[in-house]
Amino acid sequence: MTDPAARLRAAIQAENLLELSRAARATLAAEARLGVDWASVAGACLQAGDDYAALQAAGRVAEIAPDHLESWLWVAAVYTAMGDHANALKVFETQIKRFPQDVILRRRAGRALLELGRKAEAELHFREAVALSGGDAIAYEGLAHSRTFMPGDDVLAHMEQARINLPEGAHPEQRGVLAYAIAKAYEDVGEYDIAARRVTEGAAFYRETAPFDVDRHETSIAHLMSVYEPRFARSQTEAGLLDARPVFIVAPPAAGASWLARALAAGEGAGRLERYNSLFWMAASPLGDQRPEDIERALSEAGERSVLAEVGRAYLRYAEERTGKVERIIDPSSLNEMSAGAAGLALPAARFIIITREPKDLAWAAFKRRFRKGRYWTYHLDDIARVTTQTARLCERWRSLFGERVLTVSYEALAADPGGEVKRIAQFAGVDPEAAAAEAWLRADLFEADPVGVHARAASRLPALMAALERAGFKEG
Repeated sequence: MTDPAARLRAAIQAENLLELSRAARATLAAEARLGVDWASVAGACLQAGDDYAALQAAGRVAEIAPDHLESWLWVAAVYTAMGDHANALKVFETQIKRFPQDVILRRRAGRALLELGRKAEAELHFREAVALSGGDAIAYEGLAHSRTFMPGDDVLAHMEQARINLPEGAHPEQRGVLAYAIAKAYEDVGEYDIAARRVTEGAAFYRETAPFDVDRHETSIAHLMSVYEPRFARSQTEAGLLDARPVFIVAPPAAGASWLARALAAGEGAGRLERYNSLFWMAASPLGDQRPEDIERALSEAGERSVLAEVGRAYLRYAEERTGKVERIIDPSSLNEMSAGAAGLALPAARFIIITREPKDLAWAAFKRRFRKGRYWTYHLDDIARVTTQTARLCERWRSLFGERVLTVSYEALAADPGGEVKRIAQFAGVDPEAAAAEAWLRADLFEADPVGVHARAASRLPALMAALERAGFKEG
């Protein structure tokens, strides 16, 4: 009999995400005695996309070493990845009672409160973190996002002073984070040109710590375009799993994917996954590199032998763990733009909602935001222009491939009539239109914070933005 821990090590080495998940669960079920090495299992499961297994592994760490703060930080990190900010906050608050002077705990408690919409409470934690750290950049960033700045705000002055006082050897990421925080403050008070300069400064620093190979990304998109050819639209559906529950939202960052998912899941009978979930990506591991011959072979199979049907079954098993037994699963994963082809074939009754946004607005909205996870292409205007242009081409392929299963909506239409547009989308998705529309109106402040026409806030950086888009093939008008 194979040792579950050995199987897990082999899966990690092979980088097979689905096998990693299954091996981790087998190791958990076998009650393997890994001691604090369960932390490594939790980390591997998070990387694979199996948050539930990661939570169990993190729980083992906390059981073994309950007095160590790091054990509980693992548990809270998994709750955060799952979007369960309420339980993450409970962990932070319990540990703050033990370690009231810990800066990391204060920062993370503040972040959880921000995610829960409790800005006033979040601000208190971030202020404490700033005081304890003497001006920590991430603490200042949290403080900036927990308040709306007014002209003459003391916090802005303190952040500028902290920027000036950073030692010469300060890490570029620290400089970048602080620059983004300051930019947010200047945008609040309407000083858009200063904000744009701080964003550009922050992006340059941050890019030093998070390089991105845009050529490799374009090669990946070209590969997908070559594999998922229009002829597949005429393929038989017997190879996949006929299940109408999944509704995939395909959208670039800063286009309202999480906002729309929350609205569509507002009514009874609908469940929502988090934007950063990678459940389908993990489930699709058996498709390997998705070469044309692999897809041809998968489409030729049917019944229990079908690889595509097994991908669909695996995805739904993982999704149901998070949403329960619901009539619709709303999945806004940031990976959907790359995995929609496989999802469409594996789940031939699934539907897709593609969100578009005016290119200038999309580019600036992405550039002026520091993403705390991934999205390393958003720190250079040329990378943004190239990636979003290629993604738009890829989405056009998904539209041509899946036809009436795809609904395209625009950020601009959502902003103009949140309730009415979401009601239309809800009818397509098969969820309660009235509940979705009501939720959309309640959360319409998104379009005030990130309005249509936001590219005008690029100010003196607008020519550079336009030049980057033109180099990528965008022609205005």
